[in-house]
Amino acid sequence: MRFLRPLPIAWSMLIDKPSRLVLSVLAVAFSVVIMFMELGFFNGCNNSSANLPPHFDCDLILSHIEKNHLKTGEEFPLDWVFLARDVEGVAASVALYSGADYWWNPQDSSRNRVFALGVDLEDPMFETDVIKAHRKALLEPGSVLYDRLSRKELGRVETSTVSTLGRISAKVVGLFELGPNFTYEGHLLMSADTFLLMQDQSRNVVDLGLIRVKPGADLKEVRKRLLAKLPPIALLLTPDEINAREINVTTRRSPAGVVFGIGLLVGFSIGIIICYQILFNEVNDHLPQFATLKAMGHPPRFISGIVLYEALLMALAGFVPGLVAGAGLYKLIEEFTQIRMFLTPERVLLIFALTSSMCLIAGHLALKKVHSTDPADLF
Repeated sequence: MRFLRPLPIAWSMLIDKPSRLVLSVLAVAFSVVIMFMELGFFNGCNNSSANLPPHFDCDLILSHIEKNHLKTGEEFPLDWVFLARDVEGVAASVALYSGADYWWNPQDSSRNRVFALGVDLEDPMFETDVIKAHRKALLEPGSVLYDRLSRKELGRVETSTVSTLGRISAKVVGLFELGPNFTYEGHLLMSADTFLLMQDQSRNVVDLGLIRVKPGADLKEVRKRLLAKLPPIALLLTPDEINAREINVTTRRSPAGVVFGIGLLVGFSIGIIICYQILFNEVNDHLPQFATLKAMGHPPRFISGIVLYEALLMALAGFVPGLVAGAGLYKLIEEFTQIRMFLTPERVLLIFALTSSMCLIAGHLALKKVHSTDPADLF
């Protein structure tokens, strides 16, 4: 395996000076941690902003065409929901009310914004199993289900906790899991009647319509029939399409998504600069050895292989502690912010690929010093 011949020399060069080896590992690990954190915040921002679609239990979601995000306020008349029920292939169509309001911390009376959803208790199509398990309790006005993953700013909330929500007194009758995002500290579920009482909103003004098609019906055909019957300003999307749209809005239009995306590129660029400085000094200190190899007749690809293998070894050596530190920081941030950073194997591989690319680019830049050196000038 001729292509591995430079590897032992690269390893010897890397460990030749322990102090430089430690510096190299720490430098790469620092860049890895930066990239992990920026990617974590980026994904946490995206996933937390798109945390509602996975909880829908329907086939299509009806909204106003100008509602480009689930948590914006464009509404439509309840008549649209009734119109959908008459379309062939539709099994059920119900309204879902949503909006933000203030929750008073039951311990210190501070208030924070939460996102509330009012569902049809007969057929919620959102967290269906949870709603049905607490249906009887939710029939009481002011009864709510509390998001157990909400931030600590909302207080210590358990079943039977009583607090103030907007303009009403709210009693927690159960818990569910959804999680906060960068806009709201948590979520609440309740009956449509309780929501309308809290918001002082007309029942005829709807935020979303949830539609389930009949078993065996063609979803595309049903959607065509629905769009033909509904007004032109109606929009129909599947939960998966909604999820993709939510992430797209956060990634391209939200300042947070742009900032964290740029931060990832900045971390990558910092890593290239740091690795280049280390490899340049490494090459500069071993120019006589490289000159000897050249004089012995080793081809340029062999010389290049030494530097590039050293860059890859440096990437691997720095990635491992960077991964450990990044995973620890993820847990710490999740504990304090309740924003899930989602350290998945795919994202670990992405950062490893970026780390390897970072070091290889730095290695290619450092090679210019090797190839531009004439062995005769060094003896």
